[in-house]
Amino acid sequence: MGKDTKREGSHTYSILAGKDKRCFVSGRREGLNKHHIYHGTGLRKISDRYGFWCYLWEPLHLAGLGGLHAHPNSGLDLQLKQMCQRKFEETHSREEFMAIIGKNYLIEEEADVQRQSCGESGFYLIDTSDVIDEGWEEE
Repeated sequence: MGKDTKREGSHTYSILAGKDKRCFVSGRREGLNKHHIYHGTGLRKISDRYGFWCYLWEPLHLAGLGGLHAHPNSGLDLQLKQMCQRKFEETHSREEFMAIIGKNYLIEEEADVQRQSCGESGFYLIDTSDVIDEGWEEE
């Protein structure tokens, strides 16, 4: 069986940190755990294959020590998922990311951009194209 030439990352290369074996957050070199950024059923293998992982200092990682696994999909865990998706999308499409991971973690960021783009008036347009208003007639 030949080497998969389409691999973006690997067990030894992180798309966020490369081969740097330091805590991605604190820079520490001791007491490290490998954190699979997208974890859960089947996603750990995918994270390894595409380099969707980074090293974290144990207290930042483990749930029992108050680390990011104690607060899934929020705080540091969500930030790492968003950073990783952004990095992947520098060379790939959103559709490719969605096909691999099955979820867009940048939705909140997109909503923030929409809120910020409303201008000084504080108003912005809302898409109502899917709303049906029966009984309304144009004058």
